[in-house]
Amino acid sequence: MREVRAAQAVLEAVRAASAVDPHATPDEPLLDDLEALLEARRRLDGHLVRLLQSAHSRDVTADLRGKNTKWWLIAEQRLAGADASRLMKVATALPARPAIADALAEGHISVDHAAPIVATVAKLHPQDKDLSEKILVEASHGLDPDLIRRLCVKTLDAAAAGESAEERRERVHGSRYLNLLDTWQGMTRIEGMLTAEQGASLRAVLEPLAQHLGPEDDRSGVQRRADALAALAGAALGFDNLLPDFNGEQPHVNAVMQYAPLLDALRPFADKPVTDDGGFTINGTEVSPATARMLACDAQVIPVVMRGDSEVLDIGRASRVWPRAIRKALQLEDNGCGWPGCRLPLWACRIHHLAWWERDHGPTSKHNGVHLCRFHHWLVHNKPWMIWRNEAGLIEVARGRISRT
Repeated sequence: MREVRAAQAVLEAVRAASAVDPHATPDEPLLDDLEALLEARRRLDGHLVRLLQSAHSRDVTADLRGKNTKWWLIAEQRLAGADASRLMKVATALPARPAIADALAEGHISVDHAAPIVATVAKLHPQDKDLSEKILVEASHGLDPDLIRRLCVKTLDAAAAGESAEERRERVHGSRYLNLLDTWQGMTRIEGMLTAEQGASLRAVLEPLAQHLGPEDDRSGVQRRADALAALAGAALGFDNLLPDFNGEQPHVNAVMQYAPLLDALRPFADKPVTDDGGFTINGTEVSPATARMLACDAQVIPVVMRGDSEVLDIGRASRVWPRAIRKALQLEDNGCGWPGCRLPLWACRIHHLAWWERDHGPTSKHNGVHLCRFHHWLVHNKPWMIWRNEAGLIEVARGRISRT
């Protein structure tokens, strides 16, 4: 309660200060207020990460809000994903990094200082961590975060000066990464870092696919490389034994549309022109029937015609294993984790029996199934959270109540 009262007192003080017109404040007091507020901001950030560390270690947000700490910061506190990640990386490092924790608590450094120090110390040899942490924290008292980031890079370079060739190869290999990020325009942004060997292999494969194809090819070089990468992925999809099973079945492209546009898109000699009439998706992305026709020439397209139930999607208590028909139906319906507000995709999920198969004797049926990500699946099995499908067929969740399934 003391922590809550302290936070509320700070909030009240900020509200009172906000009521004062800064344009009516003389120069000296105005500058004094700015300096005091900036120090208070650093101290508040230091206290914030301490609270986050405590909440994270005790699963507070999962228990009370149904979200892990980072996702709670994004979904309920409206922080940007990068800001939430930075806060959580610093918060979770505090127990092992006392110099950083003390400097944050005293307001000597900000989270922007602490984040690169935490990342740098984590990459150092165990015997160098504590000393390097103290040196970087002390340097942060007089430097801005940009200079600290540069100093962190130099620290890593110096630490690597005495490493063997094998140690350097392992360090470089460990720094590889690849991110695929969805944009608001419906595109996917790719960013990453490959080893020299991986980069050479990728270039060797892409260059033949990215060549200029003639005078009608008006694509730029970067566009050709993008198309080449997509072509490479499409080629991989053609090898059934190359890709892992998805919930027990090889991956395919699923097309969902009305019956008439489906026939128009896939009939080699359509009686009427194919038109972009909407309502047509492939793996959740809206495309035109014409695009589907092109894909059908190169990929294994499984048409799912939405014209009423074509199969009995219920096997009762015969087995807890989800058969293909139910898996397909739930994949098309869920599009990802079924927990309200969760955005994780299907590949990160598994199907959960809403009424548990063993404990509640729930059936293996479409109505009793929902895709859940690893975290939310863990939540319903380990915390007082219930999940059920309401009379309208929508998923609902609540904490500390009896399931309605």
